[in-house]
Amino acid sequence: MSLPIHAFVTGGTGLIGRALVQRLIERGVNVTLLLRSGAEARRKAELDSLASSAGGAHGSLRIVSGDLEEPGLGLSKDGVAALSEAGHCFHLAALYDIEADPEAIERANVEGTRNLLSALRKAGFSGRLHHVSSIAVAGDYAGRFTESMLEEGQRLPHAYHRSKMASEKLVRESGFDHRIYRPSSVVGDSKTGAIDRIDGVYYSFGTIQKLAHALPRWLRIPVPHIRGAFNLVPVDYVADAMLHIAFSDTDARVFHLVDPKPPSLLKMTNMFMAAAKGPRLGPAVDVLKMPGIKNASALASMLPSVRELRDALLGDLGLPADSLGAMNIKVRFDDSNTQAALEGSGISCPPLKTYAKTLFQYYEDHLDPMAQRPLRYRRALSGKVVLVTGASRGIGLVVAKMAADAGAKVLLVARDAARLDAVAEEIRTAGGEAAAHAADLSSLDAVDELARAVLAEHGGVDVLIHNAAHSIRRPITASVDRFHDYERTMALNYFGPVRLTLRLLPSLRERAGTVSNVLTMGVLIPGPYFAAYLATKAALDAFGDSLMAELQHEGVHVSSVYLPLVKTDMMAPVEEYSGRRDVMTPERAAMMILDGVVDRKRRVMTPIGAYFAFSNRVLPATTSRILNLLQRTFPVGDKPSEFPMEKAFITNAIGGSPI
Repeated sequence: MSLPIHAFVTGGTGLIGRALVQRLIERGVNVTLLLRSGAEARRKAELDSLASSAGGAHGSLRIVSGDLEEPGLGLSKDGVAALSEAGHCFHLAALYDIEADPEAIERANVEGTRNLLSALRKAGFSGRLHHVSSIAVAGDYAGRFTESMLEEGQRLPHAYHRSKMASEKLVRESGFDHRIYRPSSVVGDSKTGAIDRIDGVYYSFGTIQKLAHALPRWLRIPVPHIRGAFNLVPVDYVADAMLHIAFSDTDARVFHLVDPKPPSLLKMTNMFMAAAKGPRLGPAVDVLKMPGIKNASALASMLPSVRELRDALLGDLGLPADSLGAMNIKVRFDDSNTQAALEGSGISCPPLKTYAKTLFQYYEDHLDPMAQRPLRYRRALSGKVVLVTGASRGIGLVVAKMAADAGAKVLLVARDAARLDAVAEEIRTAGGEAAAHAADLSSLDAVDELARAVLAEHGGVDVLIHNAAHSIRRPITASVDRFHDYERTMALNYFGPVRLTLRLLPSLRERAGTVSNVLTMGVLIPGPYFAAYLATKAALDAFGDSLMAELQHEGVHVSSVYLPLVKTDMMAPVEEYSGRRDVMTPERAAMMILDGVVDRKRRVMTPIGAYFAFSNRVLPATTSRILNLLQRTFPVGDKPSEFPMEKAFITNAIGGSPI
């Protein structure tokens, strides 16, 4: 009877590590997992899952405490003994966060590997060392990169690339029997989609969602022609291949775990776009063939302002600022060693088209930041001072309660002092922190007094949400003698927010704060009956644009939120809206506002809002004619409809007037 196989594993609670450890245990291997002291509590869910795998298998799982950043790994006698008796050591622990501090990456990936090698020598390890490197060692190499290649004059643009090159060299020169695995960008399980974090290609899924929600599926979007592919590989293939190769008879030392036939970047994006039920990208336009483009782009890329613009664009797309520099789509990876080692095993990398939908579905169900609002709000708002105007009822009330639930100190502003005090007490009773500041924001003197009180009592604000507003639904022809409607609406909706912003601007600049302007979808497509109201919101929108343009480099952010019709007291007096079935709830509106704050979104709108904005810019005359027809279909007062059949049809469809 053969002796049991022992394996020592670092990084066993990571994505690849968990999949590999589970397979090792199922194979009958006794696994010793290295964990930092105190990590067992943080990793309880992952460890419980692995323990359940061990329960019905021949292998076993035990934990030893240690730290890769300490000499000798900080192992106890039991840990040293486990390392000594191991026949295999799988080194998967690494820091691969593109946005991580370069020194932290160096400590974890290079010094961690050096410390492991030292501990192996001291323990008298005589087994096989399995080191998980990365295709990142190829850096910016253009062309076919084989498993025998390492230092080929390529540039290593990111600290992560450099750390993987350095750690792989340490293993190669260690003298141990070793096998090195270079996976490409690892995504979730090809059968379940399961993955533990947003990384790599997943950063683009939010943008794909936005396009899918904003644009019709039949649309085709021209894009620049980009040559190359972004190599993705599912974690189940990586773990299956590693396990098989680890115990196979081969003289090869390095193995590329990649998709041998990756789709082009455009085809890959269209696979995920199809999964999101969005429009297709293409045709591809070869921009670089245009005269002077290559030289102009090379010169432009050297300018600091262009780099800032690039970072802003990446931010809008939900991508880390360093993501472009870390991506190489010009390299092709040869995996001959891997294919030879896997021959006859039935293990192969599945084509992306067979599991792209599975990955996207898992993202939407489990990772989509929009589905994780309470956690996101708490991370962004805990300990912050958030001022909300119009906080005594409706949207402002819900925003204030959500912000307080997230740990913010909420400053409640409205005219009704008694109502504000009641809301503040309700928030405090629920465990939140709130202060009431009654003020009539249509009075500039009252705004000045409010600002003085806020600065004196709270030191400043981190978030300023302009929600208070007054709306008037009246035709322009009925306002000939009512200029005061325009004056009082402008006073509350525009001059008040601007005055308050100016008074609190020094503290917002000091804290790199956010100004949220709660606007209306009518700014995107101005319609009839609301001339006084829409003009004020359009003015506030323009003020926000200027504020952002002037102070973005200081960290000040402006979020413009274009809300549709919301079921609040403001819409109650309009009888034509009483049966509307498509109105938004105050809770959903509050989420749009806070999404703009915590995710620092420049503009927040619904898909139909985006469509209206697009149509009003591209077909302004047609859009105006449609709105004019709607105004004649749904006239105010006793005037009869010019199109009664159309009125009946639209009313039946949405439950009331659309304007």
